[in-house]
Amino acid sequence: MALDLDTFLPYRLANLANQMSEEFAPVYQQQSDLTIPQWRILFNLAQFGQSNAKALCVQAAMDKSTVSRAIKALIDKQLVVSLVNPNDKRASLLQLSEQGRLLYQKLAPDALAWEQELLTVLNKAEYQALLSCLDKLTSKLAE
Repeated sequence: MALDLDTFLPYRLANLANQMSEEFAPVYQQQSDLTIPQWRILFNLAQFGQSNAKALCVQAAMDKSTVSRAIKALIDKQLVVSLVNPNDKRASLLQLSEQGRLLYQKLAPDALAWEQELLTVLNKAEYQALLSCLDKLTSKLAE
């Protein structure tokens, strides 16, 4: 039996995620010079507050080297600050700087507007079903 990539869910979801990231990039790049990994780290820190690099790898679903490069660039751009972790001196805590918070506050409404425009192809029931399916798949993978 041959594998049909048109119906192979991992392939379809990966392609959709990549396409969405590429289509969404101009939304935040108009107001900043962030890359896709930098945007994802910035928004994760905005949602979760302080985090460390290891946790950000999981939260943003990115590999360690990509996260490390994004963190370094965000620190260089003064959007993220690195703090000493009182519980583990080897693992710094990262959080948004004031400049990073302001940028997030500027970008978040545009991100939501972009998402709303994308979702106009789904009715409310389809959207709820999509979220439910994603939750079920996420739970199954976490087993």
